[in-house]
Amino acid sequence: MIDVAYPYFDTNLSWLSNNYRLLLEANDDTVPVRERLRLLGIYAYQTKEFFRVRVPNLLAMAEVSNDIRTKLNIFPESLLEHIYETTENQLGEFNEILTKRILPTLIEQGVHVYYKEAFAADHLLFLRKFFVDKLFRYLQPIFLDTRRSSKTSIFESKQLYLVVRMQHREDSEEDWYASVNVPFEPFGRFLELPELDGKRQVGFMEDVIRENLPVLFPGYNILESYTLRVERETELTIEDDYPMQIAQRMLKQLEKRNFVQPSQYFHESGMPLYVREYLSNKVAIPMNEFHERGDYIYMQDLTKFPALSRRLDYPYQRPIQNPGFDENTSVFESIQKADQLLHLPYQSYEPIVRFFNEAAVDPHVREIHVSLYKISPNSFILNSLISASRNGKRVTTYVELNTKMDIQENLQWSKKMRDAGVKIVLSVPGLKVHAKMALVKRKVQKGWERYAFLGTGGFYRLTSREIVDHALLTSHRELTNELELLFGYLSTQDEPKKYKYLPFNFLQVTQFTLQKKLLELIDREIANCNAGLKSFITIKINQLQDHILIDKLYQAGQAGVPVHVIVSESCGLISGLPALSDNIIVSRHVDRYIENSRIFHFGNRGNDEIFLTSCDWTHRNLHRRIDICFPIVDENLKNQMRLVLRNYVNDNQKAVRLDLYQNNLRIPDDGKGKVRAQDANYRLVEKIEKAAPSRKSD
Repeated sequence: MIDVAYPYFDTNLSWLSNNYRLLLEANDDTVPVRERLRLLGIYAYQTKEFFRVRVPNLLAMAEVSNDIRTKLNIFPESLLEHIYETTENQLGEFNEILTKRILPTLIEQGVHVYYKEAFAADHLLFLRKFFVDKLFRYLQPIFLDTRRSSKTSIFESKQLYLVVRMQHREDSEEDWYASVNVPFEPFGRFLELPELDGKRQVGFMEDVIRENLPVLFPGYNILESYTLRVERETELTIEDDYPMQIAQRMLKQLEKRNFVQPSQYFHESGMPLYVREYLSNKVAIPMNEFHERGDYIYMQDLTKFPALSRRLDYPYQRPIQNPGFDENTSVFESIQKADQLLHLPYQSYEPIVRFFNEAAVDPHVREIHVSLYKISPNSFILNSLISASRNGKRVTTYVELNTKMDIQENLQWSKKMRDAGVKIVLSVPGLKVHAKMALVKRKVQKGWERYAFLGTGGFYRLTSREIVDHALLTSHRELTNELELLFGYLSTQDEPKKYKYLPFNFLQVTQFTLQKKLLELIDREIANCNAGLKSFITIKINQLQDHILIDKLYQAGQAGVPVHVIVSESCGLISGLPALSDNIIVSRHVDRYIENSRIFHFGNRGNDEIFLTSCDWTHRNLHRRIDICFPIVDENLKNQMRLVLRNYVNDNQKAVRLDLYQNNLRIPDDGKGKVRAQDANYRLVEKIEKAAPSRKSD
């Protein structure tokens, strides 16, 4: 039953509901089969992240006082029980989809995957040669029974291992146990074998090692082996999830109780109790830290399943050139003529590359400021910034160190930048820069010119063909002036509360103006609706959890304002509650590309306003990070965004509606015709290209 006095979906259960939406899409046989494997891989990754990020918070919550739990309406014991039951059911469905639907479809399309089955005799010689010649050198077999191993950490975090039970051929009375790492580099998780019976053949790397264990342990009879993986680096994100005062109370209570985050050991199905008991006794793994995870574990690697045939994938979509840019014209000149909006991944990413490359070599450019949120060391932008600095530009970057990246990699790329003269300003707690933004200042004869990149996503060219985002390139005076003000503030690294006022008007910034601005915009729609004027609210977002903004949306719905929320991840708002949210629709969208764009659209009596942002409506984004929200002021670009949103609102192919209980309900087309937002938006940018005058380069 839903508590009408507390009308919010639990974040954890909403996350699991979103995970299940991925399983629904993976179960759709109209989706190309390799794409279905990719969806299962994304599901596996999201589930892993759930246990790394969400479950530790609940385990910690069980240790804090009842008054805090009651105030937050969180009852961790029953919630954890529900979570374990839900994930177990989903895992069963995951395996059913993979083994009963996808693997048979692969066979029909000429691909056989060895899945819990013995290799064919025709493949054994190939596997032995591959093992001896290539794989052997990357393996580290370690006996668990030795004295030295008992004093050291056998299982490194985030590595896959085989736990092997065997007996020496001269002494069959005693069992011996060993661990063997399963290296994913340089060969990957999947090995392509020679064709057999007219079909391509693929095997799991751990099965290749299993087949050759007698080579690795000569003189022993191999009895059984099971995969195991440990996650030790779990996250406690209490400060990100709850108001500071409550979070600090919780952390103090946990410190007094000497709360330690438990590790999580995931193993494949079928690992006997006596093997787990042996590991518990010999390697000191608590029994409650073992978690069964299906026939194969760490299945997020399905996202890297080999590309064996084009017919297994979606048809190729060429990245369309944005007609606002001409390869014979400077990017800055194009932006001076008019604001330019990129619809990624449908349009080419090249204008963004050119934006930074030209800034690096343009003699008029004096300064470059850019926020690099968890940048990858192979990002194209690093070379541009290093070149710019060496060319005499003043380059400042605002960075959050990538905690998922190896420390050595962090040090390497930051050293290269510092050696080139790039100033690096690191994020500090409470002031993490999540905004995707850059500012280029040019000194020309008439004075200073400012050019900005403002995006819903970051500078990830390698994944720009996989993720839906929008990027605005603008020289709009007010926006660029306020962006320079924001960069100037960030260089101080002072807490936002020390600045009672910064004159942001066009640019809205979290911890300063954004939440207040959003409340004002929603209030305006309520007032317009009460006055009989045109009003509506459409929100496209990844996560919607902030109760203050949810309550305001409830007020809008109660006033009669049509509210449509398009969410791609977790959502705390409950649609369809009588007298509270029966005028609010919540839909969820999963398709070929990962949805990441955040768009806010307000009716405003017919003078509609559209905003793009990198900010989700969560406590973390609104109160612990620096994010930005910016308007689309060019009327032509506004019309493009109206059409983009309309396609999402009308999608009845890849969208589902969330009901009172977070069920993902398919949307009937009701005879109105099929609408698939991502396909429709690709056709939209095709029309934009065709409607534009021919480029000079044509």
